[in-house]
Amino acid sequence: MDQDYTPFCGPPPLPGEVLSRWTLDSWLLAGLAIILALGVRSATDRRLFTLGWSIAALLFVSPLCAASMALFSARVGQHVLLVLVAAPILAAALPKARIPALPVAGAFAALFWLWHAPAPYAATLASDLVYWAMHLSLAGTAVLLFSTLFAAPERGIPAVALTGAQMTLFAVLLTLSPAPWHPWHTLTTLPYGLTAIADQQLAGALMWVGGGGVFTALVGWLAWRFLSASAEKTRTGRAA
Repeated sequence: MDQDYTPFCGPPPLPGEVLSRWTLDSWLLAGLAIILALGVRSATDRRLFTLGWSIAALLFVSPLCAASMALFSARVGQHVLLVLVAAPILAAALPKARIPALPVAGAFAALFWLWHAPAPYAATLASDLVYWAMHLSLAGTAVLLFSTLFAAPERGIPAVALTGAQMTLFAVLLTLSPAPWHPWHTLTTLPYGLTAIADQQLAGALMWVGGGGVFTALVGWLAWRFLSASAEKTRTGRAA
């Protein structure tokens, strides 16, 4: 890694510095403003889009961005909020994508595993371009995935099951790994009273509870929608 390069969110902060570390980069603010303008223009629900955009923007402007330089668990928390909170809100506010959900779920799973693997993760700390490639690809595929699920809920159960299963498996691997995956955090976690492996276990727990919980609930909701629709068709057929 280039020793002269400073990651986009800045150097890892000490605990007493975190709350003062807002990221007000002019390029970031300009990019967020462009996304807001384009999104509001195409959204079917502008208020809902603005809400989703606001949540996503805070993930990069707020001190969470700086915290993610010190703690892998903060980076994972940032990603969980991005793909499981901001993304479905944005998807609900935009025109729906009427494409098969399963290939989109596969693409999202591949990107999720890729960007949390050691080498690609390290690359995001050495290049602004790679850093934003990670976040834009994760956010984009997550929005597209939820859009396909909202467009055809009754056909989304396999995609939701795949996504929940892969996030749970990845969380298990993180949590149970005997060694930390990311050398960057070997020393950055110590001021927070955490070893790198404890930080990684916390990240795995966040992913396990957040990802597993959300997608388990989604499977239940989609199954209920499917059974309700089937029962309604049966009643309609009998009435006819």
